[in-house]
Amino acid sequence: MEEAEDKLSNLPKFILHNILSRLLSEDAARTSVLSKTWLDTWYTFPYLCFCESDFITEIQPTEDIPRKSKDFIEYVKSRLLWFWDRRLAIKEFYFAIRDLRCMPNDLDLCLKLVGESGVEILSICLPKYSSMISQDEKGGRGECYYVLPKGVIEIKSLTKLMFKGGIRVDQAFMNHSIKSFFSLRELHLLEVVLKDEQAIECLISCCPLIEVITLMLLSGSMKSLSIHGLKKLNTVYVDGIKEVYIDESNSSLKSLYYCHDYLSIPIFKIDFIQCCKYLKELLLSLYDTTIITEKWFLEILPKFPFLETLEIWNCILSETINISSVQLKYLSVSDCSNLKVVNIDAPNLLTCNLKGFIGSKPIISFLNNISTQLQLRLSISIYDFDIFYVRELLQNIKPQNVFISLSLSISCSEGAPRPVFLDIPSPPPSIKHLDLDIEIHSEINETLYSDIADFLLLCFVPEYISWNNIYNLETKQFVEFFFETLRRKKDVTKCCWRDLKEAKVEVTRFIIDDGTMLKSLPNYSTRGNIIFMKDM
Repeated sequence: MEEAEDKLSNLPKFILHNILSRLLSEDAARTSVLSKTWLDTWYTFPYLCFCESDFITEIQPTEDIPRKSKDFIEYVKSRLLWFWDRRLAIKEFYFAIRDLRCMPNDLDLCLKLVGESGVEILSICLPKYSSMISQDEKGGRGECYYVLPKGVIEIKSLTKLMFKGGIRVDQAFMNHSIKSFFSLRELHLLEVVLKDEQAIECLISCCPLIEVITLMLLSGSMKSLSIHGLKKLNTVYVDGIKEVYIDESNSSLKSLYYCHDYLSIPIFKIDFIQCCKYLKELLLSLYDTTIITEKWFLEILPKFPFLETLEIWNCILSETINISSVQLKYLSVSDCSNLKVVNIDAPNLLTCNLKGFIGSKPIISFLNNISTQLQLRLSISIYDFDIFYVRELLQNIKPQNVFISLSLSISCSEGAPRPVFLDIPSPPPSIKHLDLDIEIHSEINETLYSDIADFLLLCFVPEYISWNNIYNLETKQFVEFFFETLRRKKDVTKCCWRDLKEAKVEVTRFIIDDGTMLKSLPNYSTRGNIIFMKDM
């Protein structure tokens, strides 16, 4: 064993650093106690991550925070100076702080040191609204942002750049000619302060090898974005920009994510069709500003013959949509309104997530042949105990061997009219997994509990069920009631749920014996799962 350890410790330093880079930060730090070799390996590890929250906890006394913040920044500077004095390279520098009011000059020094140490990955995370003294003012309090030093654009070694929060970037990018970002592969700007929207296009145009662009900007800070001439561009994620133009010179684009600025006027334009013939992933989130019509699915979607992932969020859809794609493997339609019928013709589809239908009860149909590996995850909310809709929804899905995971949200309150379960055909359809999210806001009421239990027993027969959340004592008591209902029906031949048995309570990590009534569940709210499974 000792010989094996010696061989590992005798590996070249860059290999040991590579090993540490594959570990979690906490685990990598623990290697420093193994030996002097590993201590030196950890201390010269060129991937530096400094997060103020690791130094200042939420329970820290308020009066101690300024001193702890100062200690934190002094520690960061001392580590960087140690690398700089020894001419050691820094591959990655990650810095996150909650408040920079008294430290802009310290951060300037840190960025200067990592720049001169050949940093390749630079990530700076500040609060969205950080109150600090602006560097270009003498005395008095300036605007609430950190002014990015001009030296950042002179770092020739950068391959990935990420700024998040109250950082003003346009002044540095607009006042100097950018000639250093020829190595940049990824650019991520999240909620940064932008006074001149041309700065982003200026920066992007000077990154000929860029592959990934993420722009999640503050509302109204940038009205339009034009991307052209980037032959290596692979992924674009845009949030908060009203108009986006991507020309056909960016023909290598594989992934496009567009989220409309929900605070701006409900008009947007995105022109990307010509450049996206090889597109594999498309996400659209329009915050109910526009209707995605049936025409879009019939005329635009076929122009992406290699599309494998399609996600549509927060959109107004036509009442009927027909989705047809040979290559499509993942489909997600979430929090969309107006939808009544979904017809899907996708023979290679492996995962289909449909959830959050607003004000409608859509019926889903799969046309022609579909993959036997398809997993369908449905999420619906029920307020009226509509058994016929749930049954029609499930029975309409063929073939029957599709893995159907149904997440059913039932919200119940005292005083609602009792459901009437008459002329219910039997038996109910079978599904693989039922994930229940039941929120009860009433006093202990066995009549209400019985109605919910009857509704569930008549809707479907799952192989296993789970409770996603136990919100309150009333919900916990219903779980106990339902558990007892299943036990009483075990010996009744006509009960389709008779094979279900209790398996475990995941939140407390132990098995429930057959005779218990879940008394071990806490009486306060918890976020664990309770699972019943079929007796296989």
